[in-house]
Amino acid sequence: MKKFLALLLALVMVAGLAACGQQSAPAQSASSAPNAAEAIQESSTALDNTVEVENTGYIKDYIALNSLVATSLTPWGTSNDTPGNYEVYEMLYECDALSNIYPLLADANRGGSYIYQGKPLPGCDHEEGTGVYDVYIYDCIYDQKGEHITASDVAFSYNWQKDNEAVSGWNDIVSIEALDDTTVRFTFNSEVNGVGGLTDIFCRCFIVSEKTFTESGDQLVGQMIGTGPYKFVSFDGTAITLKRNEDYWQLKAGMTPRPEQAANVETIVYRMIGESAQVIIGLQTGDLTCCPEFNRADDALTFANNDKFQITYYPQKFVNYLNANCDEASPLHDINLRKAVFYAVDIDGLIQATGGTYERLYAYANYYGGYSDATWFKWEDMDNYNTYTGGAIEGVGANRAEVVKYYLDQSSYNGEKLYILCQSSDEATVIAGQLAQYGINAEVKAVDRTSARTTQGDPSQWDLEVGMMAGDNIAVVWEHGFGTANTGTGKTSNYVSDPEWNDLLALCNTADGHTKENMEAWWQHAVDNAYTMGLFTTKTYMVIPSDMVSVVQGDKLTFLPGACTWAAPEA
Repeated sequence: MKKFLALLLALVMVAGLAACGQQSAPAQSASSAPNAAEAIQESSTALDNTVEVENTGYIKDYIALNSLVATSLTPWGTSNDTPGNYEVYEMLYECDALSNIYPLLADANRGGSYIYQGKPLPGCDHEEGTGVYDVYIYDCIYDQKGEHITASDVAFSYNWQKDNEAVSGWNDIVSIEALDDTTVRFTFNSEVNGVGGLTDIFCRCFIVSEKTFTESGDQLVGQMIGTGPYKFVSFDGTAITLKRNEDYWQLKAGMTPRPEQAANVETIVYRMIGESAQVIIGLQTGDLTCCPEFNRADDALTFANNDKFQITYYPQKFVNYLNANCDEASPLHDINLRKAVFYAVDIDGLIQATGGTYERLYAYANYYGGYSDATWFKWEDMDNYNTYTGGAIEGVGANRAEVVKYYLDQSSYNGEKLYILCQSSDEATVIAGQLAQYGINAEVKAVDRTSARTTQGDPSQWDLEVGMMAGDNIAVVWEHGFGTANTGTGKTSNYVSDPEWNDLLALCNTADGHTKENMEAWWQHAVDNAYTMGLFTTKTYMVIPSDMVSVVQGDKLTFLPGACTWAAPEA
């Protein structure tokens, strides 16, 4: 029997039912997409990254998959998403799919005096009360050119990225220097006490040889040379080809690589195909082996009755939210109007109207693992507008219309137009329509990313914001969204001035204060004051070959095709 990381059930019967009355997979619409999403939901199990990977020992000869379009192969930038980067390059530490940090180039047999996320961090020493952290690396690391990687190369990689590329969460770095061949010293302005504070440092810089980088001729813009289990073969503008690295340093040193660093495929080709229709054709013709990301259930269901493929899905680590502008310049400084608006937003109806392929959130974040353990909470059991589905509320009303009217009657609202700031108008348009049903006048203000920041900085220009946030764990997501340090104004990005709430958030982001009780208290305070509303997270559908035994994802839920395991062909 095959053991799947995601337990995939047969889809033939469901697919046949879902296809009735449809000639082909149409463009996503409110009427068809929910049926497709329900068909997949009912006939498969979500990808489960807690199940142990089954190592079959079989090396598959070749796979091809679709990927993002890349114009540069540079390894730099903390948001780097170059196809194949996690298989060619490696970092000091990396995160698994559940956001748990583990040493990679860092020497797991040294150090460990530093307690990070509640436990010793192998490969790192730190004197409490200081901003100095020493990371030790293995002395046997070599890149795919055979260049020996030392602490000097680590310092070079970090300093190049810090000085030349877009980075996030690196503002407190004072210096990064090599003390000897295997010791790198990180010095910060002060001790890094925030939950996950070092994840954005230790797990967000690919390490390269300074000699390799300098001699590449193009600063590794058009080629990839790292320390990982795969080596770069070619890039022609439309595809990246990687080959299994037989000289991978961990293997040569007699180490057993983690599942994420396995190389179970001889050749991997990332084909840069942006249109889902072309991806479908590629899978049907055999030009593609798998598709790690379909955003539409309809597209994935195209292969539900095809015995060459399996389908699974997983929720992304994104929070799509609705924030209220709490500044005096906005009508929403009135808490009763904020509650009226939030109760008027029907999250389930919003999901259905925009395609039906999202997963509802019952808080500002509830799909995160790792240090901020999502199993602590059952947010849906709380009683507030984020969990509301339209029923009676004692002393308020018997249905949504009565509840909204109750809060509107207590507010100072006189029909003023509320402007909904967004970068994508789909969800905002639906929300505006839902508010209109209850006499709340709203207009969508769609802007580009740059304009969004400028507009948000003027509280008189918007009242509601539909946006998206991400992070490595729940407390970090909250800090990104509502930390007053991010604005420098003493207020949050949606103009909340609430020292008690801010202090509680700071407490949640410390090792000692990161408790279930404090986390629940912070969110309860948020909904009591109607500061924000979590909407949904996106679902991603995977179409994978029938002989794939285990699906392996890494940091940021990055699909790692080379690390996936395969069933050997039958004799």
